[in-house]
Amino acid sequence: MATLKYQQVKKYIIDFMQAEHLKYGDPIPTESELMKRFDVSRHTVRRALSDLVNEGWLYTMQGSGTYVSDPNADMNISGKMVGIITTYFRDYIFPDIISGMDDVFSEEGYSLLLGTTKNNSTRERVVLNNMLNNQLAGLIVEPSKSVYPNQNIQLYRKFINRGIPVLFIHATYRALETSYVIQDDEYAGYIVTKHLIDLGHKYILGIFKQDDMQGHGRYQGYQNALEEAGINTGDDLVQWFTTEGSRKVASEENIKAWLDENEKVTAFVCYNDKLAVNVLNSLMALGYSVPQDYSIVSFDNSKRANTMVTKLTSVAHPKAELGEKAAHLLIELMKNPNQIFEEVMKPELVIGDSTRKI
Repeated sequence: MATLKYQQVKKYIIDFMQAEHLKYGDPIPTESELMKRFDVSRHTVRRALSDLVNEGWLYTMQGSGTYVSDPNADMNISGKMVGIITTYFRDYIFPDIISGMDDVFSEEGYSLLLGTTKNNSTRERVVLNNMLNNQLAGLIVEPSKSVYPNQNIQLYRKFINRGIPVLFIHATYRALETSYVIQDDEYAGYIVTKHLIDLGHKYILGIFKQDDMQGHGRYQGYQNALEEAGINTGDDLVQWFTTEGSRKVASEENIKAWLDENEKVTAFVCYNDKLAVNVLNSLMALGYSVPQDYSIVSFDNSKRANTMVTKLTSVAHPKAELGEKAAHLLIELMKNPNQIFEEVMKPELVIGDSTRKI
């Protein structure tokens, strides 16, 4: 019996992944490349890719492409699919989070359908509508701009009304009563600020993200530590930024202006490692040294925190552990959707080279 065209495409992709020793997250050849190689239609290629997604070999990311999920997947997997929506994907802490989820779901026979929002609720709406057109067993979401009222609440209710459980990570939407796995951001803000206070710092500039709940939690922890130590420096030492203003907030111009206005500042609490790296680079460009002139602390203990010449002191994000926890809880919800899980993970501070005693 002749092998059908789409089956030839499937076999080629599997052989290619194994021959090239592709790992989780590696891209496979594009649809156009596969169409040209086999002289077949886009429909044939998409049928092959769809089969491989359902069988656990691949996952797709809307607007980006198709990537390796498990190069040793079992061809007998039943085709169950879970949706994962994050603000970003191929950068920072997100590959580790997704990998943690995939480790759990692949063992249970689930494949992943991924979408990213760039922390934008309009993009989130597009991704949610795409997810609704697929036969999902469950959905994990990192909210976009979680502090603000969200335009997509009715879409989330559609999932819930269809019996598809929804679990949030990092934050939640107040309008929905759903399960979540979050980090204790208030405690995280407290321990990084207390670390600076214990080193003798009193004038500590805090830079926080205003459109995500994580930023507000970290700010509250920062304030709690200052109040506990009897330090009251006022709002002049707190700077807020939005997703769209994340680059400008740490620019040389802004950093110089803040330091000119607050000459007593000796340390920075930065919303995350991305921001901290930009602040550190701006300070160096202005002729300052870290930690000799200024100490810096941040959040997430990402690869960026550990690959700088000056290793950042940073709160460790659970990353893969959080992903695994979210996956396990969603599986429980898929068995019993009436449960509500409220999981709060306690962070730890990792001491680097970016702080010193004064």
